[in-house]
Amino acid sequence: MDPRDVPPAIEERPDTSTAALQALRGDFHYFNVAGSGPTFPVAQRAAERFRAWLNEVGMFGHVGYAAYNAALDATRVDIAATLGDPGGAARIALAQSATDGLNTLVAGLAIPPGSLIVTTAEEHGSALYPLRRRMQLGDRLVEIAWHRDPERFIGDVQHSLRQGARALVVSLVSCKTGDVLPVAEACRIARDAGAITIVDAAQALGQITVDVHELGADAVVTLGHKWLHGPLATGAFWVRDLEVFAPTRLGWRSRLELPSGSTEYNPNATRFETGTVDAAAFVGLRQTLAVHRLLGSKVPERLRALRERLLARLAELPFALRSTPDAPTGIVVVEPRNDNVAELVTKMWDEERIAVKLIDEPNVAPAIRISFWALHQPADIDELASAFARQLAVRVS
Repeated sequence: MDPRDVPPAIEERPDTSTAALQALRGDFHYFNVAGSGPTFPVAQRAAERFRAWLNEVGMFGHVGYAAYNAALDATRVDIAATLGDPGGAARIALAQSATDGLNTLVAGLAIPPGSLIVTTAEEHGSALYPLRRRMQLGDRLVEIAWHRDPERFIGDVQHSLRQGARALVVSLVSCKTGDVLPVAEACRIARDAGAITIVDAAQALGQITVDVHELGADAVVTLGHKWLHGPLATGAFWVRDLEVFAPTRLGWRSRLELPSGSTEYNPNATRFETGTVDAAAFVGLRQTLAVHRLLGSKVPERLRALRERLLARLAELPFALRSTPDAPTGIVVVEPRNDNVAELVTKMWDEERIAVKLIDEPNVAPAIRISFWALHQPADIDELASAFARQLAVRVS
């Protein structure tokens, strides 16, 4: 075989030092990882190498097409293992994002028209919008509040299921507080009631362990560009039973290609895929998963230490904490007292060169989401707190 016909491989043991993984320029502080984590340079390089090679050989040539499919197959294998289902590649469908996956699953829920669906007020619009679309088309929707009270939350889930709910859609980690919801218990209750469960793990994977079997859900959705620090436009979802979701979009990747002209769906989760994707981006995702395998427990350990430091510094400021203090995530949400929150977020960037996220939703007080990752240093946390103090004109110790 001509060596030029061999696609470039990922690095199985890349450099995982902070300097090697840091993609940012360094002239500002970035505290919006919950929005998007800058892609690891090693993942960016892996994607660019594969993309350039595929372009040279022609994607639909004999060499290119085989490598294209092999790259996507390998990605499904790695994602399944990352989600706690080694050998479960047949249950993985690739998507462009968590939004893409959630839309596919919510629209494809195999439930009778007019069914009751339960979700939470903590959900991202990526889940709420397709759910509310189903409500416009005749289904009923209940949105449960979180209140940072697991027992009350589970009680509300049980109440809704007793009303005949046929599906539950819930985030493992809230994008609005960073709290970890009692999803495994909620899924168990829903399963016992015969309801289908979809878990949004977009804010979880890369921060905390996500094990699909421990969660007990029917489907788990995730993506690559937040806490994994993978390329944009990469995502995936795991499906326990293909028959509880109907494909709502079809393309050349969805159906069996048989001489008989079969119209049957693929016998695995690729039935939910449609057409051509950027395989190179998924090669980059595989590379970032390799990084996480090497980092292991270092990520949660660093997140806990940074969170403890941040909460101590924020206690010196006129902020009300919206997040549960001991949550094991890199998301902390605060409500400034007696201040224009949107203006404060703007000033933090314009005057301090610090990126934080404004949370401004109907019927909820405006807040600021601070999201940090293992690449952050204690000094970064201190500078964030000092910048808030300057903008609020607060003297701190």
